[in-house]
Amino acid sequence: MPYLPKPDSRLALHTRSLLALLLLVLTVGCTPLREQVKPVASTWSAHRTAMLAIDNWQLKGKLAYRNDRDSASAWFDWSQRGDSFNIYLSGAFGVGTVNINGNAHGVTLKQAGRDDITSPSATGLTRRLFGEPLPVKQMRYWLKGIPASKSAITGFNEEGLLSTLQENGWTIHLSRYKTDSRGPLPSKLTGHSENLSFTLLLKDWSFADKAATRHIKPLKR
Repeated sequence: MPYLPKPDSRLALHTRSLLALLLLVLTVGCTPLREQVKPVASTWSAHRTAMLAIDNWQLKGKLAYRNDRDSASAWFDWSQRGDSFNIYLSGAFGVGTVNINGNAHGVTLKQAGRDDITSPSATGLTRRLFGEPLPVKQMRYWLKGIPASKSAITGFNEEGLLSTLQENGWTIHLSRYKTDSRGPLPSKLTGHSENLSFTLLLKDWSFADKAATRHIKPLKR
């Protein structure tokens, strides 16, 4: 009877390991990779168009900010009519009510017991209040869940709605979307630049046309 060598246990173990590795590779190869969330182009385009069309509205909520020197918060009541806006900040900075109103031609800041301050844009006025300029012009778009320009770097959530963007020196995070009469709108917006950060809690929307207008409940303070 011819001599048959005994199987080398180390060789058998090595062979089994190779088979297991091959099976793992084949299994992983059959598993679909999770792709980065991207909105359907036509759906996002339609949503962005719908949000851009909202240019007559009122929004109530809360604003908090922080810079290298201090931090504070205030309730706000923001009305927008095309390029004209009117923002009331109450309980802010220990000075009572602050009013910022303006249009494409200029902006005025009003505080009780002080002379009115005018400026060509909101940048200089918000610098006086917050120590750094707030991007009021861009916020008009961000709070509707869309970028202010096509050059913004954007990221999207699983529903294909804007969740992050980088624009004009700011990094913005949008969350807690709720479906309103005009579509899904974020109810929380946070942003930070090199020297300033802010949080907007968006409480109550109201729209100019009667078909889309809903009752605004008083804010709890």
